[in-house]
Parts: sequence; C-alpha cells; structure tokens
Amino acid sequence: MVHPVAQLLRGVLARTLIVIGTNGHSRLTNVHEDDWAENKPTTPFGVMPLLTETSTDGKTKLQIAESDAIERYLAREFGLFGNGTAFEEVLVNTFANSTQGLIMSIFNSYGLIEDRAVRTKNKGPLISDYIAPWIKYHEQHLQANGANGHYVGSKVSFADVRIDYVISMIQGLSGDELVSGEKMPAIWEVRQEMDKIGGVAEWKASEEYKSLGKENFDILGY
Repeated sequence: MVHPVAQLLRGVLARTLIVIGTNGHSRLTNVHEDDWAENKPTTPFGVMPLLTETSTDGKTKLQIAESDAIERYLAREFGLFGNGTAFEEVLVNTFANSTQGLIMSIFNSYGLIEDRAVRTKNKGPLISDYIAPWIKYHEQHLQANGANGHYVGSKVSFADVRIDYVISMIQGLSGDELVSGEKMPAIWEVRQEMDKIGGVAEWKASEEYKSLGKENFDILGY
C-alpha cells in the first residue's frame, strides 16, 4: 500500500496517466529535485506537482500547476475522456469528480489527521457516510455498463484511473472488508483492466512507485 499523501504531492496519478498514454515507454521526471528552492519562486503557486509542457517548435513553455489540472490535461491529451462526445466526456467527469470527492474526504478525515485517537474516531463515520455510499453508486453504474472494467463504453478513461487509485486507499483503511473481487466485482474489474494496460502493472511494481510510500506506515498506520 503506497502512502496516498505522498502520492498526491508527488503526482502519482499524473505519472500513471503518462504510463498509460505512452504504453509504458515514458515516465514523469522531477527536473527540480535538486534545485527546488531556487526554482520555487518562478512557479505559478510555489508548490509541486508542476508539469512543464514545451511546444513542438520549442519556443513556448506552459507550466501547469495543481494536481487536478495536470491530471485532466494529461487525460485529455491521451484521449481518456471517452469517444470525444460531450455525453461521454460529462460521464467521465461525473464519476472522476465523485471519486476525487471521496479521496479528499479520506485525506481530510483520516489521512491528514496526526492524532491517532481522532483518526480512529473518524474512521467509522468516514466509512458509513462517505465510502459506503460511494461504493454503492459506483458499483451500480459499473454493473450497468456491463461490469467490463470501464465507466464509459469499453475503453479506459480518466474515471478508471482515479478509481484504481482510491481502491488502494479504501483497502488501506479496511483490507478486503469493503472492496474485493468477491464483494464488489464491477469495481474490482476496473483494477484488473487497468493492470492489463501496457506498462501499468510494471509501473506499480517499480521501486520508483514503491518509494512514494516509504513513510506510509509511520504516517497513516497502514
């Protein structure tokens, strides 16, 4: 289980999107790892993650800040908003946004709480009020789409990438109690399909990916 706070700050979803978009042939690199203090004032908000894009002619650079903006930009670049119609795009956005809401609820009620007693107290309401309803509605939609491992149609989308991420968070909190192949087969099938994409399983097994969560147990207890 990789520490989700570290994942968020270091852009694990953006890294996963790049792996998907390039069939595992490219990885996101941190060009400011050694000189962040020097370059921080030149960035839009002085925070990471930050994605720098350069035009094909090399003359224009665009700095994209904020995790959500980076992820949506990459998802659009790699065609992960359905078949290009407004209908499929809004479906992808709807479920991706719902999952992002759950991610932030887990962070705010549990992951970012340093007091373990408060964290333990928050766990029950977090599961009953946020995680359980999310599971119910997402499982229903995925079943209605044929339980084929995708939110929209039969191809990977941005919504699929986000749910794969939140499955790890839910299992970090509760093991297989809430989400497993047996209990929520349609949700679980998304993870199975994600791992079939070129480079994704290898990325998850890499030392780079694992290193994102090296302080996981000390901070979150899982």
